[in-house]
Amino acid sequence: MTNNPNEINIKNDYEKDVLAIWKKFEKHDIFCNPDFEYRKHPLLPKIVNKDSLMFIGINPSYRKGSTIPEKEKNIGFYQTSKDEKFKDISYFEKMKEIAEYCNTEWTHLDLFFIRETKQELIENLSSSDIEFLNLQLDISFEIIERANPKLIIVSNALASEFFGKKKSKHNGFKKIWKGFNLIFEGKDSTFNSKIGTYEIKLNNKMTPIIFSGMLSGQRALDIGSFERLKWQTKMILESKTKK
Repeated sequence: MTNNPNEINIKNDYEKDVLAIWKKFEKHDIFCNPDFEYRKHPLLPKIVNKDSLMFIGINPSYRKGSTIPEKEKNIGFYQTSKDEKFKDISYFEKMKEIAEYCNTEWTHLDLFFIRETKQELIENLSSSDIEFLNLQLDISFEIIERANPKLIIVSNALASEFFGKKKSKHNGFKKIWKGFNLIFEGKDSTFNSKIGTYEIKLNNKMTPIIFSGMLSGQRALDIGSFERLKWQTKMILESKTKK
């Protein structure tokens, strides 16, 4: 893959770092049960687009009974919409729909790289094995910063907690957050009422961030909520181009 200044080559830049985390924790209980063999094989995007609409998830899911290709047994990199051999994946359809509605480039990143459908695993680790999560967050937040997104949509409630939501719930575990202060109202508010969402500081400038419900699956946003999300996303992106 040739170097594109508008992309971050995740495989080139972070493969060794992710494998080092998995090596460090290879004896951990979460990897020792033969029923969860798939957890031994981290999964990341091949590339992350810069200066685009960024969707954030919690971690790649794994459908029981699926087979992990031999070439992904060490570490896997999933295709993106910019790959020539990209195959549509239903999980990404609503993201593509929002991006097309807004006529903008989009990209996706999970905060964690462990394959698991039940996100209770991440929640349990957040109160017991912080280092395993924190090492992954160091990478994912570095990627987010490098990507310099126009707008971030966090489409998972648990993922929002690692940006600073529900800090009181994780009292004493400061390492698992990037450290953003998400204050809805008052003199220290980080909520921008003009665009109806929070802003966080990335690359020494304020970046809008929307905390949304899931975009696909049984708990996905209803039609009305999804339409409002499309409208708000377009409104925010257009307001940025006018500045």
